[in-house]
Amino acid sequence: MKLNKIERLKKRFSPYAYRERIHELDLYNLSEDDRFYLKNYGIYNIKLNEEQFMLRIRIAAGRITLKQLQLIIEIAKRYDLELLITARAQLELHGLSSSNVIKVWELLAQEKMLTLQTLTDNFRNIVTDPYDGVDIESKIETYDLIEQMQNIFLNKSEWMGTLPRKFNTAICGTLSNSVHFFGNDLFFALAKKGEDWGFNLYLGGKNSAVAQDADIFILPQNVSLMFESVAKAYRVYGLRGSRSKTRLFHLLDSIGIEAFVKKISQFYPEKIESKGQLTLDKNAPSPYRVLKDGSYGYCYQSRFGVIDLETWERLLSFAVDKKLQICFGVDQNLYFLGLKEKSVPFNSLLGASNVTACAGSHYCALSLWDIKSETSYLPLKKIEKYNIHIGFSGCLKGCGRHYHCDIGLVGLRTNTYGKTQKAARVYLGGVYSRPGVAARLIFPVVPLQHLAALIEKMIESYIKSDMEDFESFSETYLNKFSTEFLMMWFLASLYLKEEIYLQPCSEEKLYHQLEQYPDFPSFKEDDKYMQSINIMKHALWDDTIHTS
Repeated sequence: MKLNKIERLKKRFSPYAYRERIHELDLYNLSEDDRFYLKNYGIYNIKLNEEQFMLRIRIAAGRITLKQLQLIIEIAKRYDLELLITARAQLELHGLSSSNVIKVWELLAQEKMLTLQTLTDNFRNIVTDPYDGVDIESKIETYDLIEQMQNIFLNKSEWMGTLPRKFNTAICGTLSNSVHFFGNDLFFALAKKGEDWGFNLYLGGKNSAVAQDADIFILPQNVSLMFESVAKAYRVYGLRGSRSKTRLFHLLDSIGIEAFVKKISQFYPEKIESKGQLTLDKNAPSPYRVLKDGSYGYCYQSRFGVIDLETWERLLSFAVDKKLQICFGVDQNLYFLGLKEKSVPFNSLLGASNVTACAGSHYCALSLWDIKSETSYLPLKKIEKYNIHIGFSGCLKGCGRHYHCDIGLVGLRTNTYGKTQKAARVYLGGVYSRPGVAARLIFPVVPLQHLAALIEKMIESYIKSDMEDFESFSETYLNKFSTEFLMMWFLASLYLKEEIYLQPCSEEKLYHQLEQYPDFPSFKEDDKYMQSINIMKHALWDDTIHTS
């Protein structure tokens, strides 16, 4: 197999050894090779936006000390930077330039705020439940386990930049939570076998795929050992050809999960036990959570990861005054732990616990939308009222997790309905809080100004189904139908202006119901409903008011 360009680059020069060259770089004239190596140190820059740099700060399990947060805020103020919470419960400093990025990188390193291995072919920040260890339903505290796993690879020459591709890991020891982890390459999910609490292993998740059941049960004391064994098996046997097919998912797709488990056993010195009973459950996000010691946790909702520096200072001051612990969640929100009463001097942001948004064009040149601002086009009140989880990405890289949610969106631009305008791809059917399936692309192109009306129709159909949550609606209703049928059905509900709702029956029966409406454009010969679809979507969306 021919190695891809990045693999050939790694063979020529070690990413670990590259730190010796960082201070000699001309940051105003970086090569693509330099950009790859810098990513291993958390320094991000792309050719599309050569003058802008970003630093990603690793924060194990999302836990940060008040002293560390104060330092980061002070640095952000000193250099006029923006500070974002990411969907891996860490922080990013945006607005850096060639003249100051290395200075800031060194300042963070001096205070042991590491940016190492947060980008490119490395183990990314290991994530968990933000209430890890303190929630009433917490059975295993995972923070120490995360630190053990991190110590295996962090700042080690044999691991820095040596994986075939990036590798995401999650671990959860809480019975129920409102976050989800099955989109990770490796997930240790809380399970019980006999009298023992431990974890079932899931492998091969990514932005567009759900992790598979490996039929392995791990006791807490063996978690780091199993992590290292999986890591070694992936490093040795992982695919290194086309960059688009080098994630663990692609290796499993090639050889099968049973074959990969055998490769794990080559490095795992203990006996591999079959899986236990999965015990993860889903609950709705809420502002407050009762903790084991009788105190409360509070979720402060950011603007989809964004918090201005003045507010950061207020949040920190509140935590210091009340002697609270702060941590970050994969929902891009901030959590206060240890409140004595249910009272905080902050207002909630509508929809923030329900929408996961990528950085957007304001922070990332790859995004076609300013995602964090344009969430305002969504029906946020209904999304929050009915606890709909939205994943919103600005490009197909999928940083907004649009495959692992109830309704997934990807921003794009189109001239399908006239002049070039903003539009979105729409995905449905994700089963993500338990072993399930990734969402499917249903609508390739929906004009921005019509997006809210379409989403409202989907939510109305869910409400009418009487299912306990949208995820169950996806399993019982949406995933029983073809993608073309679902596109036609939701278009018909807009086009006919009638209250029509999905039912758990055949496509043929529902199509026959639509034919009873005189305005419905039906055809005797209509391959995959496309003639009906084209008539309705152009009637609904042609000649609309165009947005830039």
